[in-house]
Amino acid sequence: MKDDFLYKFQKPPRKEFMQALYKRISKPMLSKTALLTKRLTYAFVILLTVATFTFTFSPTARVMASDFLHQIGVLFISERPAGDPVLISSPSPEQSALAQATATPIVPITETVSPFETAISQAGFSPFLPSTLPKGYSFSEVVAAEYLDDQQVPYGWGIFVTYLTEDGGYLSIHTNRFDQRQQDIPTGGKKVTDVNINGNTGVWIEDFYARVGTSNDMVDMLLWEENGYVLAIQSNHLSLEEVLGLAQSLEQ
Repeated sequence: MKDDFLYKFQKPPRKEFMQALYKRISKPMLSKTALLTKRLTYAFVILLTVATFTFTFSPTARVMASDFLHQIGVLFISERPAGDPVLISSPSPEQSALAQATATPIVPITETVSPFETAISQAGFSPFLPSTLPKGYSFSEVVAAEYLDDQQVPYGWGIFVTYLTEDGGYLSIHTNRFDQRQQDIPTGGKKVTDVNINGNTGVWIEDFYARVGTSNDMVDMLLWEENGYVLAIQSNHLSLEEVLGLAQSLEQ
């Protein structure tokens, strides 16, 4: 979609809006690098789609599926074929206008600030972390991600903490906070099991492809909502029982 299409529907901005905009753009702004933007945009879609590694939304399909298997917060787990694009509700005019007028600065990484402190500063909240890790797993990296739809309108943040083992074990714990825009997550053809985590309804989704290190691997994912956050645990070696135990130990 070209930018001039959007301007056809815009009303003249209010005086207060223009003053706030001028104040914002008169300050130095930090822009994301192409690599970082791609990495952050792809992060959560790796969890939720099959055989695709780009976060694409259909530009014409904006109606959420009327039939869905489960609801996890704003996520609707639908029977559409796994691997189809994730659909997200259209942004409001106010959200679109705000996205055009503002940008989120990236917090510069310094030697005196830890990766966790940087991620927390970027996302504005702390991640859920396990009190203990399964045997053999050690911390690998932490990344904060701002979610953007195909119109580059933000709709949430996530913090992704990854742990690895020497024999290829992969474990990633995701803490996400979204706005109220609904998302249609296709899982048709995959085994989805109802589970309960700390009194909250969740799902266990089995056997889908995801990027693990430098290669593709089959992983499973536990997905649920807790205290306003959408949480996910992704693993390629752990059983459902092991992941449930890990989920019950998470603390923010």
